[in-house]
Amino acid sequence: MKWLRSSLFKDNSDKFIFEEELDINIENFTPAISSIDNIKISGVLTRNGQDKIFVDLLITGTYNVYSSRTMNIISVPFDIEEREEFIDKSFLYGDEDYDVNVMDRFIDISHLVTELIILNAPLNYYLENEEIEYSSGKDWKLISDDYIEEKKKENPFSALSDMFKES
Repeated sequence: MKWLRSSLFKDNSDKFIFEEELDINIENFTPAISSIDNIKISGVLTRNGQDKIFVDLLITGTYNVYSSRTMNIISVPFDIEEREEFIDKSFLYGDEDYDVNVMDRFIDISHLVTELIILNAPLNYYLENEEIEYSSGKDWKLISDDYIEEKKKENPFSALSDMFKES
């Protein structure tokens, strides 16, 4: 998603509308993500003078993430709306790092789109109605909070536990 600035705003229009699909490499993403599908980017580039362009983005797609409970893959749809400003790099002084998006003869939003997809990725995700397949294994057993409460009630020495507390 890289365009030559001089070709964007033809016919004295201050807006450039685009829509693209993206296939993204997830090697640098968190291991909780299996894949990302159906990424569609639509947006409007709006000229604000000769040195600024506003980018209004809508990024949609589906994260395929591993469930935090069962490690099954869950599809999580996403819609990311963002407005960013790109400034001509000739207006910035020196080689210092600025917290702005810069452009030269070209405006390239591909890094911005990738960054937004990474920042909005879910880290932990599970479904409430997920069935846990394995409830026990070698030397372990899954227990509920109710089971713990029941065990506390069954302890015959639980009445003596208050006896040794210091006042």
